[in-house]
Amino acid sequence: MDSFPTIKVTDHHPVVVVELLCSQLLDGALLDRIEHDTLEAIKQANPPLLVIGFSQVQHLSSMALRTLLNLRQHVTERQGQIRLAGIRPEIREVFSTTRLDTLFQIHDDNDQAVAKIQNWLRLVKGNR
Repeated sequence: MDSFPTIKVTDHHPVVVVELLCSQLLDGALLDRIEHDTLEAIKQANPPLLVIGFSQVQHLSSMALRTLLNLRQHVTERQGQIRLAGIRPEIREVFSTTRLDTLFQIHDDNDQAVAKIQNWLRLVKGNR
């Protein structure tokens, strides 16, 4: 499994974009690796500002949702922001059914999500 990348990390300083490269987020070991690699990508960020891109994801399991919740908890504990982007309609329906769309802000694409986090950051810095 280690022979292929699971994520592509792009730095949009100060926002880190993690694009999921797997079409199927079903396997526990794969999800553990994605979680680990994502946490590594944001470990130096303070606060962590993270966009997770789903444009290639076609299927996901409940374990994938748990992985997202773990990442959200890690980011919010450090007063950061996490946004999801590029989610296909059939997967977005899963977020709606499970009400995870109330915990995650979901955007049409990575650029829109990055812009929203940058706007949030300007507002937070302006209120200090």
